Amino acid sequence: MSCTDLLKSFGFECADIPDNDGNVMHAIFTPFKFFDGDEISLFAEKTGDVIRFFDAGDTLFHLAGSGIHFPDKRAIKPIERLISETGAALSDSGEISTIVSVIDAKDGFGKALSAILSICNWEAENVGYSSDITTLAGEVEMYLRQLKPKAEVIYDQKLIGVSGRNSAFNFLIDGEFIDVVSSSPQSTAAEVRKLADIRGISANDDLTIKVVIDDRQNAKRANQEAMIISRFADAILLSQLQSKASKITDQSIHLN
Repeated sequence: MSCTDLLKSFGFECADIPDNDGNVMHAIFTPFKFFDGDEISLFAEKTGDVIRFFDAGDTLFHLAGSGIHFPDKRAIKPIERLISETGAALSDSGEISTIVSVIDAKDGFGKALSAILSICNWEAENVGYSSDITTLAGEVEMYLRQLKPKAEVIYDQKLIGVSGRNSAFNFLIDGEFIDVVSSSPQSTAAEVRKLADIRGISANDDLTIKVVIDDRQNAKRANQEAMIISRFADAILLSQLQSKASKITDQSIHLN
């Protein structure tokens, strides 16, 4: 068996796609798949001594098909961070790519594929989130600012876990790391994995972590998920946070 046949048996294939000008773009098929079984592929095109690897926007298109949307620039920050950590880039049109010299093609291909796989893993963990999760985080931020008007709010603060993975929290405010999740089992399961990873380091034992759970759609399930999360962090329902913030607002109105 030749090396070409061996790679093909692994699921790696390449097809040439010529354009009307006689230039050739290469479609690279991989054995990797999205959580729903869709195949992961990318493209390569060479111009002079430079080669570009890109996904033609397919990865973010797949996220959209899973119900994950990014209404503004802040919403897409987690995706941008994951991609930048691999050394790849994300264009304004949603395309993941790398551009390298031909002699560094292996490096460029590895970075592009790593970026796609990172997003693929992120999608598998977050597909259970409400499509309005970013709006939810914005609402939580509003309540937090009402409760602590003078505290600085830091976004996407990272903590390292026992796995070596860096995990970001929605907010860091007044020394407290805060995450926002829906009440879906997929959403909370991903959060529990994240918290268990972080708590696996003894240096993180004394960290104050709070998770806000959206209980508007299913209060009973939100309470059940809160009990699970409370093993690793303080859990509070969105309705409880909203109530606390409302009391502060009411007191301010009466004082005025």
